[in-house]
Amino acid sequence: MLDLGMLMYAGLLILVIWRFLCFYRCCGIWLSFLNYTSLLYVMLAGMLAYCLNGFFAAARDDLEQYYVIAHSEANPWSIHWLKPFVQLTPIAVLVTLVLAWFQTDAHIFEIHKGKGILKHDRAVQIIALPAVFGVMALASMVPILELVTGKIDQEMINSPFGVDLKDKFQKKIDEIRMNLHMGGSSEVLLSTGQHVWFDVLPEWEEGKRLALWRYETCFYVADLFEAWALYQFGMLVLGLIKESYKRQELSDSEAKREAARELLQSHQAVTTLTWLGTMSFVLVCVGQTACSLWPYVGGEGEKQEFLTLEFQFAGFIASGAAIYNVFVVEQAYHHQLAPCSPVLKFLSVKILVSLSFFQKGILVTLQVAQHFLPTLMQRFVKEVPVVGDIINMTDVQMHLFYPAVILAECFLAGIMHLWAWKPVETWYEEVASEKTPLMSEKIKIYDPIEPAEKAADVAV
Repeated sequence: MLDLGMLMYAGLLILVIWRFLCFYRCCGIWLSFLNYTSLLYVMLAGMLAYCLNGFFAAARDDLEQYYVIAHSEANPWSIHWLKPFVQLTPIAVLVTLVLAWFQTDAHIFEIHKGKGILKHDRAVQIIALPAVFGVMALASMVPILELVTGKIDQEMINSPFGVDLKDKFQKKIDEIRMNLHMGGSSEVLLSTGQHVWFDVLPEWEEGKRLALWRYETCFYVADLFEAWALYQFGMLVLGLIKESYKRQELSDSEAKREAARELLQSHQAVTTLTWLGTMSFVLVCVGQTACSLWPYVGGEGEKQEFLTLEFQFAGFIASGAAIYNVFVVEQAYHHQLAPCSPVLKFLSVKILVSLSFFQKGILVTLQVAQHFLPTLMQRFVKEVPVVGDIINMTDVQMHLFYPAVILAECFLAGIMHLWAWKPVETWYEEVASEKTPLMSEKIKIYDPIEPAEKAADVAV
């Protein structure tokens, strides 16, 4: 199987370069279908199709043929409600992708009309977050399902962008048959012609390590895009606050103008403090992105697990700080942000920021804490419907349950975005509507794809 996390990294890097080179126009030509946002959704649609193929190929296998002789963790469906919950996730991610794509097209239409270009551009990157996170969450399930169905292979670590496993599997089958003929192997040849993967990977733990690293890589790329979207949201919000003070500075009242000047001076200090929590989250995501290459450069498995654990702790703290910053800005500048209807916007961002580390940290904490409970209390918790199942899940079950929960939340966030990020709102154009020399430069900033001649004309 292809390493979709690595492919997504490469795809996002290309799109970032394309965005800075062409944005929404190339050589004065409007890019209707070749702008970076449309290409992002085309890439997501292709990855989703590939994920669905791998997901259903693994999900329809009879797992009992594997886990009866494998490891105790290889039975993910011992919790009866987990299987249908996981199997419904492709519907959620498909709907989320479609909703985000159509909503983005509406914003691109406004960009084409030259209205609030940079603001709409920041909005579409925030709107894309549930779709990106949803696709990568679904992609993270595939290596886990491949682990328990015997389809994962060590050769994948050497070829993250694809490998032909047909010849390798055929050689292994021949080796198993030879060992069986000689009476010296405990391998089991299945009636389907497949083989148990213990002969392909030395042991369960090695296969599990490979599967979990591919799982984490998918979330690493989702976290990286989440950090980028949070950065764009911060730039948008702080820009709107500054615009509010700029408008107040143009008031006919000298007292209001003086107050606005003082607020503008303090705005820079507040902005710096606000970015502390946000940038810590961004840096953690960038750091774990770099470490995702660890297995492909020959890194040791023990250090790999150590790195994963360290980033989980750092990410939990950083995401908490980022959520707190968002909360503080919302409460402190609610009046200045009132024209853009901030409640749903901030709520959706807080939910999405919590997806990466915060929620997972809570689940891990609950699982660890229950081991310190008295035996009687542990038995009581285990009997609590759903909650007891979640707290006592195995690693394999948790790595299927958590992405399914993320997908459900992405689906809800996608629906919330339909109301939170409407393409036609007055605040997108407020700066452009001000006909003053002070605002003429702002028009140039918020209309970066227009020709320089047009920008000069508007300034005049």
